[in-house]
Amino acid sequence: MRHAWFVGVVLLVMTIATSAAAEKSKMTQGKITSVSADSITISTGAESMTFAVDAATSIKGKGLTTKANEKAAKGEKMTVADSLAVNDVVSITYTEESGKPHASTIKIVQKGFAK
Repeated sequence: MRHAWFVGVVLLVMTIATSAAAEKSKMTQGKITSVSADSITISTGAESMTFAVDAATSIKGKGLTTKANEKAAKGEKMTVADSLAVNDVVSITYTEESGKPHASTIKIVQKGFAK
C-alpha cells in the first residue's frame, strides 16, 4: 500500500513537471532571413525574431538524414548552415532562456529558393 502511494506521488510530480515544461514552449513560423552557426533569424510577417541554436536544437526536414549520413561518411558534422538556408520557411518550437528565445526544434516546412 505504501509503495503504491509513493509511485502515485512520483507520477503526479512527473506529470506536473512535464506539463509545466510544455506550457513554456512556444511555436512560430516564418521565413529565414539570416543563418549563422549559433542563431537564425526569421521574418514572421511584420516582425523579425532571432533564435539561439546549439547542439541540443533538433532540425528536421526532407533529405536531412541523407545529407547528414553523407557528411558523416566524410568524417564531417552537420552544421546549422548545412541544414537551413535563407528563404526556407520553418516552424520553430522554442523556449525563453534568460529572456531570449532558444530554438528546441526547427522543422523545414518549405525549402526556399535563392534570389
